[in-house]
Amino acid sequence: MIIDIDNRESVQAAIELITKDWFDPEEIYMRLKAAGETDSSGFWNIHTDMVAAMSCLLGCTSDEFLKEWDQRCIGNDTRFMGYHCTRHSDKRVFLEKGILPLSEETVRLGIDTSQSARETRIREHRFERSPGPFFLLSYKCAKKPDNHFCLNGPEILLGCVGQHIGVDPAKSVPLIIHCVIPYSFLLERDYFTFCLFLAYFNFLDPEDDARDLFDGYSIDLRGQALDPRYIIRIEEHEKNSI
Repeated sequence: MIIDIDNRESVQAAIELITKDWFDPEEIYMRLKAAGETDSSGFWNIHTDMVAAMSCLLGCTSDEFLKEWDQRCIGNDTRFMGYHCTRHSDKRVFLEKGILPLSEETVRLGIDTSQSARETRIREHRFERSPGPFFLLSYKCAKKPDNHFCLNGPEILLGCVGQHIGVDPAKSVPLIIHCVIPYSFLLERDYFTFCLFLAYFNFLDPEDDARDLFDGYSIDLRGQALDPRYIIRIEEHEKNSI
Protein backbone atom coordinates (compact mmCIF):
# COMPACT_ATOMS: atom_id res chain seq x y z
CA MET A 1 0.00 0.00 0.00
CA ILE A 2 1.43 3.35 -1.12
CA ILE A 3 0.08 6.54 0.45
CA ASP A 4 0.02 9.86 -1.42
CA ILE A 5 -0.85 12.45 1.22
CA ASP A 6 -2.17 14.89 -1.43
CA ASN A 7 -4.66 12.34 -2.75
CA ARG A 8 -8.02 11.97 -0.99
CA GLU A 9 -8.71 8.44 -2.22
CA SER A 10 -5.23 7.25 -1.30
CA VAL A 11 -5.44 8.64 2.25
CA GLN A 12 -8.96 7.36 2.87
CA ALA A 13 -8.14 3.87 1.58
CA ALA A 14 -5.02 3.71 3.75
CA ILE A 15 -6.78 4.85 6.94
CA GLU A 16 -9.69 2.48 6.38
CA LEU A 17 -7.37 -0.48 5.76
CA ILE A 18 -5.15 0.20 8.77
CA THR A 19 -8.10 0.72 11.15
CA LYS A 20 -10.21 -2.19 9.84
CA ASP A 21 -11.72 -4.25 12.71
CA TRP A 22 -10.21 -1.76 15.17
CA PHE A 23 -12.20 1.48 15.07
CA ASP A 24 -14.23 3.63 12.70
CA PRO A 25 -12.05 6.71 11.95
CA GLU A 26 -14.98 8.79 10.68
CA GLU A 27 -16.96 8.08 13.83
CA ILE A 28 -13.93 8.95 15.98
CA TYR A 29 -13.63 12.31 14.25
CA MET A 30 -17.32 13.10 14.74
CA ARG A 31 -17.04 12.27 18.45
CA LEU A 32 -13.92 14.42 18.78
CA LYS A 33 -15.68 17.30 17.05
CA ALA A 34 -18.79 16.94 19.23
CA ALA A 35 -16.59 17.03 22.33
CA GLY A 36 -14.90 20.24 21.18
CA GLU A 37 -11.47 18.60 20.78
CA THR A 38 -11.15 19.81 17.20
CA ASP A 39 -11.58 23.43 18.31
CA SER A 40 -8.15 23.31 19.92
CA SER A 41 -5.22 24.59 17.84
CA GLY A 42 -3.08 21.93 19.49
CA PHE A 43 -5.23 19.20 17.97
CA TRP A 44 -4.33 20.37 14.47
CA ASN A 45 -0.74 21.46 15.12
CA ILE A 46 0.77 19.26 17.84
CA HIS A 47 1.07 15.62 16.90
CA THR A 48 0.99 14.35 20.50
CA ASP A 49 -2.27 16.22 21.17
CA MET A 50 -4.16 14.62 18.32
CA VAL A 51 -2.90 11.11 19.13
CA ALA A 52 -3.73 11.60 22.82
CA ALA A 53 -7.29 12.75 22.04
CA MET A 54 -7.94 9.75 19.79
CA SER A 55 -6.39 7.32 22.25
CA CYS A 56 -8.55 8.64 25.07
CA LEU A 57 -11.73 7.97 23.11
CA LEU A 58 -10.52 4.44 22.35
CA GLY A 59 -9.77 3.79 26.01
CA CYS A 60 -6.03 3.34 25.66
CA THR A 61 -2.82 5.29 26.14
CA SER A 62 -1.00 7.02 23.30
CA ASP A 63 1.77 4.42 23.50
CA GLU A 64 -0.75 1.58 23.23
CA PHE A 65 -2.44 3.27 20.28
CA LEU A 66 0.86 3.80 18.46
CA LYS A 67 2.02 0.24 19.12
CA GLU A 68 -1.13 -1.14 17.51
CA TRP A 69 -0.87 1.39 14.67
CA ASP A 70 2.76 0.39 14.04
CA GLN A 71 1.93 -3.30 13.81
CA ARG A 72 -0.91 -2.66 11.39
CA CYS A 73 1.14 -0.34 9.15
CA ILE A 74 4.03 -2.78 8.96
CA GLY A 75 1.68 -5.73 8.49
CA ASN A 76 0.05 -3.96 5.52
CA ASP A 77 3.44 -3.13 3.97
CA THR A 78 2.67 0.58 4.28
CA ARG A 79 4.80 2.91 2.20
CA PHE A 80 4.39 6.58 1.42
CA MET A 81 5.44 9.07 -1.21
CA GLY A 82 8.25 11.45 -0.26
CA TYR A 83 9.92 14.14 -2.36
CA HIS A 84 13.57 15.06 -1.99
CA CYS A 85 14.42 18.50 -3.40
CA THR A 86 18.02 19.28 -4.32
CA ARG A 87 20.37 20.43 -7.07
CA HIS A 88 22.95 18.32 -8.83
CA SER A 89 24.83 18.19 -12.13
CA ASP A 90 24.32 14.44 -12.61
CA LYS A 91 21.07 12.82 -11.51
CA ARG A 92 22.50 9.36 -12.22
CA VAL A 93 24.42 9.69 -8.94
CA PHE A 94 21.16 9.20 -7.04
CA LEU A 95 20.24 6.13 -9.09
CA GLU A 96 23.64 4.62 -8.21
CA LYS A 97 24.08 5.69 -4.58
CA GLY A 98 20.59 6.56 -3.40
CA ILE A 99 19.83 9.61 -1.29
CA LEU A 100 22.43 10.15 1.40
CA PRO A 101 22.40 12.12 4.64
CA LEU A 102 24.36 15.35 4.84
CA SER A 103 28.08 14.64 5.11
CA GLU A 104 30.56 16.53 7.27
CA GLU A 105 32.52 17.42 4.14
CA THR A 106 29.45 19.04 2.60
CA VAL A 107 28.88 20.97 5.81
CA ARG A 108 32.47 22.27 5.69
CA LEU A 109 31.99 23.44 2.11
CA GLY A 110 29.00 25.48 3.23
CA ILE A 111 30.64 27.13 6.23
CA ASP A 112 30.30 30.89 6.09
CA THR A 113 33.43 32.44 7.64
CA SER A 114 31.41 35.53 8.49
CA GLN A 115 29.18 33.56 10.85
CA SER A 116 29.41 34.28 14.55
CA ALA A 117 30.56 31.59 16.97
CA ARG A 118 26.94 31.18 18.10
CA GLU A 119 25.68 30.71 14.54
CA THR A 120 28.41 28.16 13.90
CA ARG A 121 27.47 26.21 17.05
CA ILE A 122 23.80 26.22 16.04
CA ARG A 123 24.70 24.95 12.58
CA GLU A 124 26.88 22.16 13.99
CA HIS A 125 24.20 21.17 16.51
CA ARG A 126 21.59 21.11 13.77
CA PHE A 127 23.74 18.89 11.59
CA GLU A 128 24.33 16.44 14.43
CA ARG A 129 20.61 16.25 15.25
CA SER A 130 19.19 16.31 11.73
CA PRO A 131 21.63 15.20 9.03
CA GLY A 132 18.74 14.16 6.77
CA PRO A 133 18.00 13.11 4.17
CA PHE A 134 14.73 15.05 4.20
CA PHE A 135 11.61 14.34 2.15
CA LEU A 136 8.62 16.61 1.68
CA LEU A 137 5.32 14.77 2.12
CA SER A 138 3.43 16.90 -0.39
CA TYR A 139 4.29 17.01 -4.08
CA LYS A 140 2.32 20.27 -4.36
CA CYS A 141 4.73 21.79 -1.84
CA ALA A 142 7.78 20.32 -3.59
CA LYS A 143 6.67 21.90 -6.88
CA LYS A 144 6.33 25.40 -5.43
CA PRO A 145 9.31 27.62 -6.33
CA ASP A 146 9.09 29.28 -2.91
CA ASN A 147 8.63 26.15 -0.78
CA HIS A 148 11.46 27.30 1.55
CA PHE A 149 12.34 23.70 2.28
CA CYS A 150 15.98 24.68 2.48
CA LEU A 151 15.14 26.04 5.93
CA ASN A 152 14.29 22.50 7.09
CA GLY A 153 16.72 20.45 5.05
CA PRO A 154 20.35 21.54 5.38
CA GLU A 155 21.53 19.24 2.60
CA ILE A 156 19.06 21.03 0.33
CA LEU A 157 20.24 24.44 1.47
CA LEU A 158 23.79 23.53 0.48
CA GLY A 159 22.68 21.79 -2.71
CA CYS A 160 20.77 24.88 -3.83
CA VAL A 161 24.02 26.80 -4.13
CA GLY A 162 25.78 23.97 -5.90
CA GLN A 163 27.79 22.75 -2.92
CA HIS A 164 27.36 19.01 -3.25
CA ILE A 165 30.68 17.19 -3.25
CA GLY A 166 32.08 16.83 -6.78
CA VAL A 167 29.32 18.91 -8.38
CA ASP A 168 29.96 21.58 -10.98
CA PRO A 169 27.75 24.49 -9.79
CA ALA A 170 27.49 25.80 -13.34
CA LYS A 171 25.84 22.57 -14.45
CA SER A 172 23.78 22.02 -11.31
CA VAL A 173 20.02 21.83 -11.92
CA PRO A 174 17.08 21.65 -9.50
CA LEU A 175 15.62 18.19 -9.02
CA ILE A 176 12.61 16.67 -7.30
CA ILE A 177 13.33 13.02 -6.52
CA HIS A 178 10.11 11.01 -6.14
CA CYS A 179 10.53 8.18 -3.64
CA VAL A 180 8.45 5.41 -2.09
CA ILE A 181 9.54 5.16 1.55
CA PRO A 182 8.70 2.15 3.75
CA TYR A 183 6.91 3.04 6.96
CA SER A 184 9.37 0.83 8.85
CA PHE A 185 12.19 3.28 7.97
CA LEU A 186 10.65 6.03 10.09
CA LEU A 187 12.06 6.96 13.47
CA GLU A 188 9.30 9.52 14.13
CA ARG A 189 6.34 7.29 13.39
CA ASP A 190 3.99 9.21 15.68
CA TYR A 191 4.61 12.33 13.58
CA PHE A 192 3.74 10.55 10.34
CA THR A 193 0.63 9.07 11.99
CA PHE A 194 -0.43 12.61 12.90
CA CYS A 195 0.15 13.81 9.32
CA LEU A 196 -1.94 11.00 7.89
CA PHE A 197 -4.87 11.64 10.21
CA LEU A 198 -4.51 15.38 9.64
CA ALA A 199 -5.02 14.76 5.92
CA TYR A 200 -7.89 12.31 6.53
CA PHE A 201 -9.78 14.58 8.91
CA ASN A 202 -9.40 17.53 6.56
CA PHE A 203 -10.73 15.50 3.66
CA LEU A 204 -13.72 14.57 5.87
CA ASP A 205 -14.33 18.12 7.04
CA PRO A 206 -12.46 20.59 4.79
CA GLU A 207 -11.33 23.95 6.13
CA ASP A 208 -11.20 27.06 3.96
CA ASP A 209 -7.48 27.52 4.59
CA ALA A 210 -6.48 23.87 4.09
CA ARG A 211 -5.37 24.18 0.46
CA ASP A 212 -1.69 24.20 1.38
CA LEU A 213 -2.13 22.04 4.45
CA PHE A 214 1.23 20.28 4.18
CA ASP A 215 3.44 23.18 3.14
CA GLY A 216 6.89 22.40 4.54
CA TYR A 217 5.84 19.17 6.28
CA SER A 218 8.75 16.78 5.96
CA ILE A 219 10.18 13.47 7.08
CA ASP A 220 13.78 13.22 8.31
CA LEU A 221 15.43 9.80 8.04
CA ARG A 222 18.02 11.02 10.59
CA GLY A 223 21.20 9.74 9.03
CA GLN A 224 19.76 6.71 7.23
CA ALA A 225 20.42 6.65 3.50
CA LEU A 226 17.60 5.76 1.13
CA ASP A 227 18.54 2.97 -1.28
CA PRO A 228 18.17 3.67 -5.04
CA ARG A 229 15.49 0.98 -5.37
CA TYR A 230 13.06 3.30 -3.58
CA ILE A 231 13.51 6.05 -6.17
CA ILE A 232 10.74 5.91 -8.76
CA ARG A 233 11.35 9.13 -10.68
CA ILE A 234 13.76 12.05 -10.86
CA GLU A 235 12.10 15.20 -12.10
CA GLU A 236 14.28 17.92 -13.57
CA HIS A 237 13.26 21.59 -13.59
CA GLU A 238 14.33 24.60 -15.50
CA LYS A 239 17.57 26.05 -14.14
CA ASN A 240 16.08 28.71 -11.89
CA SER A 241 12.60 27.36 -11.16
CA ILE A 242 13.45 26.25 -7.60
